[in-house]
Formats: sequence, C-alpha cells, structure tokens
Amino acid sequence: MSIEAIAYSVPALTQSADDIAAATGADPGFVAEKVGLRSRHILAAGQTGISLAVDACRRLMQANPDLQPNDVDLLVCVTQNPDRRIPHNAPGIAHELGLPASVASFDISLGCSGYVYGLEIVQGFLERAGLKHGILVTCDPYSRIMAKEDKDTNCIFGDAATATWIKAEPGRSETLATDFGTDGSGGDAIEVPASGAARPLVSLLEDSQVASHDRESLRLHMRGRAVFNFVMSRVPTSIDACLRKAGCQLADIDWFALHQGSIYMLDALARRADIPSDKLLKNMDRYGNTVSSTIPLLLAELDERGELAGRTLLLSGFGVGLSWASAVVRFRP
Repeated sequence: MSIEAIAYSVPALTQSADDIAAATGADPGFVAEKVGLRSRHILAAGQTGISLAVDACRRLMQANPDLQPNDVDLLVCVTQNPDRRIPHNAPGIAHELGLPASVASFDISLGCSGYVYGLEIVQGFLERAGLKHGILVTCDPYSRIMAKEDKDTNCIFGDAATATWIKAEPGRSETLATDFGTDGSGGDAIEVPASGAARPLVSLLEDSQVASHDRESLRLHMRGRAVFNFVMSRVPTSIDACLRKAGCQLADIDWFALHQGSIYMLDALARRADIPSDKLLKNMDRYGNTVSSTIPLLLAELDERGELAGRTLLLSGFGVGLSWASAVVRFRP
C-alpha cells in the first residue's frame, strides 16, 4: 500500500488574528502568539463541506493524470460535521466527482486523529476487498458549529479539505508501524451536546425533553485544559510505542507531522517527547487548527517544497473522543 499524492483546498474567505480577537474579545497577541493563529480560512455563504472536499479531489486528479474518476474504487471521508445528519458526505462527493456506481464510499466520524485512522482503514479495505485505488478525504468545517464569541473554539479552528490518493501496490511510500488508543472517559472535553440520540431535536416519545434546544447546546464546546492534559499524558507514549514498533529512534525521523492543536500545545508536546524543534512541522499560523486536515496539509506543503521524497516521517493526531493515532511512514526517493 502506498500514499501516492495529496491535494488540498481552502475557502477563499479569510480572517486575521485581529478579526478573531475583535469577535471574541481575546487579546490579538494571545491569538497570534500563544494559539499561533495569524490567519485562517472559513467556509463562505453558499459553500459546504462537500463542495470544498470535491475541489480538493479535483485538484488531486488534475495533478495526477493516472488517477481519474473511473479509476477510483473507494472514497472515505473523515468528518464529524457533515453537510446533513443523514446522508453521509462521501456519496455526495462521489456523485459530484462522477465516480462509478461501483465505488465504495462512507464517512468516518473522527476528528483530529482521523487522518491516521483513515489511512489504515483505506489500506485495509483495499487489501481485503481486492481494490486498487482509494481516496481519503478530510473535511471538518468547524466554522459552521462555532459561536462567534467563544474564545475556547473561535480562537483556534479553521476550515480546509484534503484528498489523499492511496494505491494498493508498492509505490511512493510504506507504513512501517502504527499505534492507536482511546480514552472515552474524557469524551466530553470536546463536544456538541445536543442533536444526537441522547438529546434529540425530534423524538417519538411524547414525554421526552425535546422541546427547544438553545444555541448553547447546539454549538461546539471545548475544555482546553482537559484536552491539553490528555495530550501531554497520552501522545508521548504513543509516539514512543510507534517508534519501537517501527524499529526506529527519534534520530531516524526526518520530519514530525503532529496535529496542529495550537502552537503552545505543539511546542509543549515536542518538549515532552524530546522532538527536535528543527524537525517539527508547523503551519498553524496560516490555517489554524483544521481538525482532521492538519496532518495531510503538512504533508502536502512538504511535498510542494520537494522535501517529502526520501524522508521518514512520524505522524500523530489526537483529539475528539478522546482518541489518538500515530504512524511512521517512509517515502521512497
């Protein structure tokens, strides 16, 4: 199995640290320096998660003539925030791209760990079903579930979509090892409380407390300190375990592509895991935290600079669930 190429798309609508500070009442220096977000992209009116994902997929195919709609056997979309509760986004993306009706398509409801999980799911599905070409899409438009005034979320997240071509034969890359984990006891650290089965908007039960849900229960909530403590306690261990499984040392890794939660969190995690600062990839300043798209965005930009081929990378995503996932991937010269 091989990661062959990655493309991405970001909305045209941008906001600066000053724009975000004005909306939230936060200090502009806090947004730009501690969070690390200097500009970001968010969906404009009329845009959707599907439309952004379709653009990323089209860019992937335009840059790779060997991958065209009729070649795609599998399309998996990582998102927790689909355009509608039902149906999932993947069939809509497949339809817009003109993929054949024989394509297998489905969503994965994962956040910041979703890209690494998705790589393994796509590779396993291709192998088990005897398929050849898969596209892994990431798109979590948190701008559509955030409250403008909420410092805990609006100072951090941005929107982006990525598309990764995965081929079921030896090629540009190989995955040397993976490590996964989940701690559901902290799941409420990042949540949208209402609109699921526990707090439905509509129900057949006459005595249920459906009534009207206020805006607070329908927006994204995050307890930053709880998330930070989770990352510091779980992720360094996952990184160590993944390196051991791959038979690698820290010095064997050329680049560390870690989830861009915030610059403060990223730097603290690097210190805890003894990651050299000159090998730590960052793009938080230009995109914010794009959830499941942070890691593939880092890889795509690295590839654009010609610094992916011949390198060994450690990928690690962590967040909603709470969940984490790490992988060591080697790209051939």
